Amino acid sequence: MKINKIVIIAAISSLLLAACTQTGNQDSSTVNATTEVKKTDYLTLTSNVQQIRAISNAVTLMKQDEQYNFNSMEVVVCGKTVTELTDPEVMEPILKAIADANLKVKACGFSVNGQNVDQSKLPSEVEVVENGIAYALEKQLSGYEVLGL
Repeated sequence: MKINKIVIIAAISSLLLAACTQTGNQDSSTVNATTEVKKTDYLTLTSNVQQIRAISNAVTLMKQDEQYNFNSMEVVVCGKTVTELTDPEVMEPILKAIADANLKVKACGFSVNGQNVDQSKLPSEVEVVENGIAYALEKQLSGYEVLGL
């Protein structure tokens, strides 16, 4: 009778072990089938229009490195430097950098209004947002990685 109990316990243990192994395999295959790497959106604030060229270069490097899971980069220009956004000589190389890296560039509306910038003279690549800092915070709350410079 003792041998029967041992055989029964051994049989049940084998069945449980087999069931756990199969369940584990099913779970990992399900996880592998549904795991998808989410691409990351980035945003940075700058008070120096010239930094857009360096940001463009950084984006090129980020796109090549899988650790960043790069999707997009937005640049928000704030402060007195918004006046430079209407200067064609200043903007020519910057617009090339924007196009090369497919950057989305925003100008802080608070700064634009405070510096009396004529919005009609802004390049079409630059969109005015109401407040650059509030915009950055909104994007961060929606999942963007906000980078400091």
